[in-house]
Amino acid sequence: MKIHTFEQNTPEWFAVRLGKFTASTAQAIASNGKGLETLCFEKVAEIISGTMEYVKQNPDMERGVEQEKLARMSYELKTGNKVDKVGFMELNDKVGASPDGLVGEDGMTEFKCHKNAKFASLLYTMKPESKYVWQMQMQMYVADRKWNDFVAFNENFDEPIIIRYERDEAKIEKIRIGIEAGNKKVAEILGVINARK
Repeated sequence: MKIHTFEQNTPEWFAVRLGKFTASTAQAIASNGKGLETLCFEKVAEIISGTMEYVKQNPDMERGVEQEKLARMSYELKTGNKVDKVGFMELNDKVGASPDGLVGEDGMTEFKCHKNAKFASLLYTMKPESKYVWQMQMQMYVADRKWNDFVAFNENFDEPIIIRYERDEAKIEKIRIGIEAGNKKVAEILGVINARK
């Protein structure tokens, strides 16, 4: 496993993610269905073109980037945990993850900066969206970590919401199977395309 320390959302970060299955799409990977097939074509396009589709940041994404530093500080203050930032973690040349931070030898963090209503909803349910749960499981798989703290932050509320997720081997096995299926599909698509050249 290789750890890159460059900042996320930099040209170097985009370059190292090119053609790889990453934790942000873990739910599609684990479902091993049409979502994974669509993802495979995205990866093939990245491999052939050497570029990623540019996703314009919407206001929510911009707000999240701006608020993440405050979220990290708030988490560290509440828990006493020191968060070490990381750019990208490569499991191998086909799989990786960009966790928001590493904690000690066993932990990691995933920060989400929710708007008011979404934060209030999470305060009520204490259940993050399933895509985030899958994302954290794949991060633990890639980083070989035991737990991942989901941290929701909103500057208008007194404290962050912190929900710890332990490593779930059943979910990780589904991710492993999905990655294997995805790698086979990518190889198959590339084989057909290259044979026509």
